[in-house]
Amino acid sequence: MPDLERSYRRLLWAYPGFYRRERGLEILTTLLDAAEPGQVRPSRGEAAHLLVNGLRYRFVPPTWTGRIAAGLVAIWAAVVLSGAGALAVWGFASPEEPDLAAFSDELVGRPASSVDELPGDNLLDMAYAYRTYGEFQDFAEEGWDGGRPAPMGQSRVYEQVADTPTVLADAHQHVTSAGWRTGALSQGGANSRAGVNSAHGVFWAYRDGVLLRVSGYDNQTGVTVGAYPIEPSGVLAGAVAGFVIGLFVVWQGMTWMAHRVARTPLPTRRLILLLGLPALIACGVSTLDNVLSMVPDPNTASVLFAADYMYPLANQIANPLAVSVIALALIGSLSLIAGAARMGRLRPVKLAASTGEVAES
Repeated sequence: MPDLERSYRRLLWAYPGFYRRERGLEILTTLLDAAEPGQVRPSRGEAAHLLVNGLRYRFVPPTWTGRIAAGLVAIWAAVVLSGAGALAVWGFASPEEPDLAAFSDELVGRPASSVDELPGDNLLDMAYAYRTYGEFQDFAEEGWDGGRPAPMGQSRVYEQVADTPTVLADAHQHVTSAGWRTGALSQGGANSRAGVNSAHGVFWAYRDGVLLRVSGYDNQTGVTVGAYPIEPSGVLAGAVAGFVIGLFVVWQGMTWMAHRVARTPLPTRRLILLLGLPALIACGVSTLDNVLSMVPDPNTASVLFAADYMYPLANQIANPLAVSVIALALIGSLSLIAGAARMGRLRPVKLAASTGEVAES
């Protein structure tokens, strides 16, 4: 095989496979016929033109409808897969839930009245439900500037505690003497206990990968001691990696599908649009819900936790309506495309320029 033909064939790999099967030989023949006598390799212009047009055909949907659909689906999938990336990093880090029951009882000087277990057995359940427990506030308001807790572990509640301010002061001194890094004993933020039981004195302490939050509540007649592992590092990087991978892969897949939809007969395209419209609405609504649920409320002292990055995936599992609608629309659309292909009704692409620029027929 001459070097020029081999070089052209390599450049044609920029185009998707079905296009090469339909038009590859025609493009190659045209390029070889137009070559200068004695030419042994493509010119820079030819190479750039083939690469740009081939990659454009791979990554740019053929119509504005296709681009909008690809964008909505790709962004939704990327957000959900960012949760998968965060879950992978969190699961690999596997922070252990602390068991400090005896130490907590020692701090308060009595057994706990009750114990609230935060969801930790299932990471996605934890990521979806931890907000309802109301144990996590703005650290600056509570005198803490260290690491953030993973919302898993337990809170031990001590009711009918006499002289709560003294108990908190003694506990703060005891924890400091025991070698814990402690924050200031503060009065707590405006959103303590999620507005249910306002904290009257609170401090955070850290040692050996464990965070303690000790607070008073109920008009200084009760104490809560929460023990949590430090949230693992790298979760944000995992979320970003999942987002980028999802965006790239799903966008390319949607571009592949959009080109095939554009080649089906008009009645089939209309049916695919009818099937796909609810799915596109579901993508938009679900994406908006995921993002707004993750972003801290600017009117509160809430902060963004590493567990929040898993929320988009947890939300789909807890509320699978959007996933079901999208999956059914995808299955229906692919079935219609496959049916048109079996019946030989897919319109062939046509050659728009001698160097391989493409258009839909």
